[in-house]
Amino acid sequence: MIKVLVIAPYQGLAEVVKNLRHEDEDLQIEVKVGNLEEGIQIAKAAEAEGYDLIISRGGTASQVEAEINIPVVDIHITGYDMLRVFALLKGLNGQAALVGFPNISRGAATICSILDMNVRSVTISSREEVTKLLPDLKKEGFSVVIGDVVTVRQAEQMGLQGILITSGKEAVLQSFEEAKRLYHSNQKMQAQTAVYADMIERFPQAVVTVNEAGEVIQKNQLFRDQFTSSIVEAPDLQALLKQILTQRQGIWRSVTLQKRSYHAYGYPTSEDKSFVTVLLQPQSLGAAQGVKVRNHVSHIPISGRSRIAEDMRKQLKQYANLEEAIWIEGEVGTGRMMFACNLHFETFGQQAPLISFDCSVVSMKDVSGYISSKNQLLPEKATIVFQHVHLIKDDEQSALKSLVEELTAKYTVILLSDGSVRTRMKEGRFDQALFYSLPAVTIQIPPLRERIEDIQDLAQAFIARNHMNYGYEAIGLRPEALEPLLDYDWPGNISQLKQAIDKLMIANNQSYIEKSDVETMMSDVTKETTMTMHNALPLEGTLKDMERAIIEKVMEQENHNQSKAAKRLGMNRTTLWRKLNS
Repeated sequence: MIKVLVIAPYQGLAEVVKNLRHEDEDLQIEVKVGNLEEGIQIAKAAEAEGYDLIISRGGTASQVEAEINIPVVDIHITGYDMLRVFALLKGLNGQAALVGFPNISRGAATICSILDMNVRSVTISSREEVTKLLPDLKKEGFSVVIGDVVTVRQAEQMGLQGILITSGKEAVLQSFEEAKRLYHSNQKMQAQTAVYADMIERFPQAVVTVNEAGEVIQKNQLFRDQFTSSIVEAPDLQALLKQILTQRQGIWRSVTLQKRSYHAYGYPTSEDKSFVTVLLQPQSLGAAQGVKVRNHVSHIPISGRSRIAEDMRKQLKQYANLEEAIWIEGEVGTGRMMFACNLHFETFGQQAPLISFDCSVVSMKDVSGYISSKNQLLPEKATIVFQHVHLIKDDEQSALKSLVEELTAKYTVILLSDGSVRTRMKEGRFDQALFYSLPAVTIQIPPLRERIEDIQDLAQAFIARNHMNYGYEAIGLRPEALEPLLDYDWPGNISQLKQAIDKLMIANNQSYIEKSDVETMMSDVTKETTMTMHNALPLEGTLKDMERAIIEKVMEQENHNQSKAAKRLGMNRTTLWRKLNS
């Protein structure tokens, strides 16, 4: 049975309840008389005694509800109650006024109009208004005041006749039904809350909820085991909480707590977004070999005025938020990862991490373990990048394909490779479905030698960044100093150009880099490139074998464009075709 206490503001209501309390077998009803403050004390005692809910009326019900944690049902004034009051007025002399809150006064005015009764209806919004209102009514000649318990008592103290709006049988029985409905609804809600609380308590990550003042409202077992509540005062967490409360959205970032790194995901949880819940996961993912987590990816502008640079900027806007895998192909040093980072920034800004897996180092079995829901290592939102896909082992390609298909359902997935993938496919050593069917789009990042006109802008961008970050003196290149840079082939592409600019700035203590400085540096670069090529090419076999290796290397760098390869090798296309097929 449902254990109910009825707190009656006046004795007459208590008597009505006593006469009706046995009519409902689902309710075990007790009755006590108490108005306002007295009723609050009765309600608090009832809560401690294990009552399931309280039934009361008017101001007493409102004040009780604000002070206790169990449900409170208000006995509403019905049309029958108002009719009984107006019936009592027929035998009374003098002008009458009804004083009450809107829920009473509006209905009373309607009934008075229907019954053609001369009763003024006065609406109040607070209890304090009654004290000021009654003397004015008395001066105006009103002798009868209709209202609730407090209003009637004050009227009688001033010599006015008070008529109490009582609650009859209909209103009481209606409150019994409302009590049952509210009890069962509350039971369901408590059961759901218990399930959710248990889920959070057993959650495999530390969870804490704080309010706008930074006070801990809730924490689960794992949080209690690892931290004290004072951990929310740590600078990293304070910065995260402030950002979430300002932006009113979920934010993912890396934080350091107790000299250990954690992935933290925080989000507003209350309807008015004044509470923040934070999930904390030890940062084991970024510590693994071949795995890197970039928490604060910044936008790096694509420098250059060439058609290629303009096309790349358009592609960023075009492919951001694409819900299918993207393959970025280009030679070493062309900026494949930079382009991937820019795609990530266009999609998430700095609200989610970019996580990269190096296919030349980490196995697909390990990647599968990282993304397993059991381990809970990946955040809710992220960009997943597979680097050096061209170096993946033959027997792991099908596993990579399955992983990408699985991850694409939830994350932004990007694959990076050089041009050798196409050669491997021709040789039957790379899965064509992985390259052609899996990605929605393949983006070609051209080598620097195909966008020579961008070298000036790229060089100036590197100079500006070094000047800002390291305080180097140089702020630009002399116009003639650009010539040696434009004349070079840059086999290492943008990365090699950046290294060259870095060396020039370290060695320079003037505002502008001179041509002679560039020429000296380029002489060293050319020697290094020659030695690298020499060491990279096999010096085994016949001269014909070595020639074949050189041709294949240049063809790879030119993405198998025979016209461009022939031009670099100093031979015509017919000769190149013959040597490739001999």
